[in-house]
Amino acid sequence: MRVLLFLSLLLSLGFSDITIMISKENKLVSVKKSEIIDLYLKKTDNIQGVKVIPIDNKNSYKEFYRKFIKKTPKQLRAYWIKSNKKRPPKRLSTAEINKEMKKNAKIISYAKNSLSGKVLFRID
Repeated sequence: MRVLLFLSLLLSLGFSDITIMISKENKLVSVKKSEIIDLYLKKTDNIQGVKVIPIDNKNSYKEFYRKFIKKTPKQLRAYWIKSNKKRPPKRLSTAEINKEMKKNAKIISYAKNSLSGKVLFRID
């Protein structure tokens, strides 16, 4: 019984999926992992010809970059310093991202919990 409780606690603390979502009004239906990586590293500002604006989630950005982009916070700082004119995506809370998604169909973001958009990708 204790083992089950411990496993449940571990899962709820950080081993949950991260979901990448976009506004319900955006015409994108699916994305590739490489497109999301390029977008969040500001190598592009569109996916499949559709302009999008990436936003980082304050609550899960470290896990997102570590698991998905494969960069540590130290590597990210170095990346942004070397890329001079590029700036990292704006970082907002989940509630703020939901508000922005309702106002702007170009917003794309991620969260451990649900955002008010449509799911494009899941990260285990």
